[in-house]
Amino acid sequence: MKISRSMNLIVPADTDLGTCYIHSTPISKEVYREHFFVLSKTFAAIFSAGLGVVAGPRVAYLMLEKVARDDKVWEGESGVKNTLVNEIIRLSSLVYPVEGKGWDNQPLDVAIEKGIIDQDEALGELVFFTCVSSINKPDQVIGLMETASGIWNSAITSLDVTAWMRSLTTSTPAGNTGGTENTLSATSSTTAQDEGSVNSSLIPT
Repeated sequence: MKISRSMNLIVPADTDLGTCYIHSTPISKEVYREHFFVLSKTFAAIFSAGLGVVAGPRVAYLMLEKVARDDKVWEGESGVKNTLVNEIIRLSSLVYPVEGKGWDNQPLDVAIEKGIIDQDEALGELVFFTCVSSINKPDQVIGLMETASGIWNSAITSLDVTAWMRSLTTSTPAGNTGGTENTLSATSSTTAQDEGSVNSSLIPT
């Protein structure tokens, strides 16, 4: 089993700061080996229930919690909540607009703690991506995530958070609304195209 480190997830998020993005990298092979059973059961539960890419990204975090609670491995110091879920959050950043300066980022746990992002809202797609990217082969991951991207307006990129931020058009919030201009229609960077990232038509990758 090999997890592709070049497949990072981009998820748009509407916040009081305007349109932001969550950039998330896959878990390591070591973390997967520790949690392969609960991840596999969550992935299977999503697809066997007919949720698939349509509802799966919305409910994946709740499904993970249900599976882990049923197996009595959710709570506790070594439970899924304090290990796998915290690792997914640790590997994620919030990219947000800064008026007059363009874009900046902060760890997702900081954004959750500040109330910028609701944890339950953010983690659905991140857990879905974690299941897909850790259980499947890279070409299967691409196929599933391309389909999910068309529904959920997410994307896969080969760029790390710093490089991906540079690919965003430099824009400032419009008026006092906290919104940004033309960020969703920004073109992909040449670097991203050269590295063969999987592109959503609406998100710069």
